Amino acid sequence: MKKSLSFLLFSLLITFLVSNTSLAQSVMIGPRITGNYTVYNEQNDVNSWNGIGVGIGGTVDISFTPHIGILADLTVFDMRNFSTSITQQNTTTEFSYALSYLSLDPMFKAEFSGFYMVGGPSVGIKLAGSGQVTQTNVGQTPVITNLNKPFNSVRFDIVVGTGYNFTLTPTLALGTDFMVYIPLSNTFNFPGISNSTLTLKLGSAIKFGL
Repeated sequence: MKKSLSFLLFSLLITFLVSNTSLAQSVMIGPRITGNYTVYNEQNDVNSWNGIGVGIGGTVDISFTPHIGILADLTVFDMRNFSTSITQQNTTTEFSYALSYLSLDPMFKAEFSGFYMVGGPSVGIKLAGSGQVTQTNVGQTPVITNLNKPFNSVRFDIVVGTGYNFTLTPTLALGTDFMVYIPLSNTFNFPGISNSTLTLKLGSAIKFGL
């Protein structure tokens, strides 16, 4: 099922981009990498959950006019990790979760002399999800136990961000960006309990002109 959804997402992205490139003044494409910072929130949970990860994928930057265009990011490995720890007396208990997604972000772009702002939807298909609890007592070997939680298979966000394209040559640019992913859906399938992950991303891409 996940493979079918992943293929459908990729096919829709390619169809969308091909149908619009004929109207474009410029098209740039290239690899992109991000550093991710994720904050998890759960209803009635007062603990602080956060963690870092990485994203690896590609980007397509289309300009229809000098100021209006489309920026589409496809992240084939979008890592969003978070953890928290609780210490009581001489025992520290750490809960940690590791998630990875295939993410597609088609965004509208407003650009002014290399500086741009973007916004649009984001959908992620879960590739993997795991959790574990590590209990450590003073002077003893840590005890690690796996956690089986009902992760949702699909994630929806609204993404907004800003960036800048540094022109290296007439057909080559270095793009840097900062994105905020505002959650629209729950991370876990906990009936009656609201939960979500807010993610901040710092990205860099090498963009080649077509």
